[in-house]
Amino acid sequence: MRYKKILHEYIDAFLNFIYPRNIYCILCDASIDRDVEYSICDECKGKLRFIKEKTCDKCGKPLDELYLIDRCIDCINSTNYYEKAISCIEYDDLSKTVIYDLKYHKKRYISYHVAEIIYDRLKESDMHSFDIIIPVPLHKAKEKERTFNQASLIGKYIGRMLAVEVDNRTLIRAKNTITQNQLTREERRENLEGAFEVIDNDRVKNKNILLIDDVFTTGATVNECSRKLLEGGAKNIYVATLATGRNMY
Repeated sequence: MRYKKILHEYIDAFLNFIYPRNIYCILCDASIDRDVEYSICDECKGKLRFIKEKTCDKCGKPLDELYLIDRCIDCINSTNYYEKAISCIEYDDLSKTVIYDLKYHKKRYISYHVAEIIYDRLKESDMHSFDIIIPVPLHKAKEKERTFNQASLIGKYIGRMLAVEVDNRTLIRAKNTITQNQLTREERRENLEGAFEVIDNDRVKNKNILLIDDVFTTGATVNECSRKLLEGGAKNIYVATLATGRNMY
């Protein structure tokens, strides 16, 4: 495992030498020094709402400091199959730029910096001991259309940073669901019924799994993935995403 990690580091260093990724801010394209954290300029970093304050101990969404309990109303009233989820940045028009540039403008190099941000958040949250990393899968048709799965790209780099195996084959998207962003919470749940399958239970049996995605909105997608992984014999599921919103309560 270690020799693969070293090989990947050499490959990354070589590619970064030819196609340097840390010379422009990933948000505003301003020129930056190569050592700027996350390849985000100071001005943009100051505008991003990094999640540092009180959060729901289940879904990881920010909570008002005056909120008296440690779990949001949505999680109290829902069945969540994952143990804990964390996110790094509040989802707004600015953070949306990072995600859209990666997903729809095919700026794949952004996935490395997203992985850096998530990795640091995992360390802050004391969530860094996993048996396997599984990115949320795309349906084959959608991945062919987009040419890549952004969660897989992010997961690949997090796997290298944590020295943990990344599995892109065991959890599959069996149904080509419609885009979720315009659906209600109940419509999202119905849309995802039968969407995911575990094709090899032995790969996940008794494993602590880190599930990776880009955005946590209602949590319906990662929750359904978690349910199927637990049915397949997984021990615990943890979730890490770049961005999430605030629940209304």
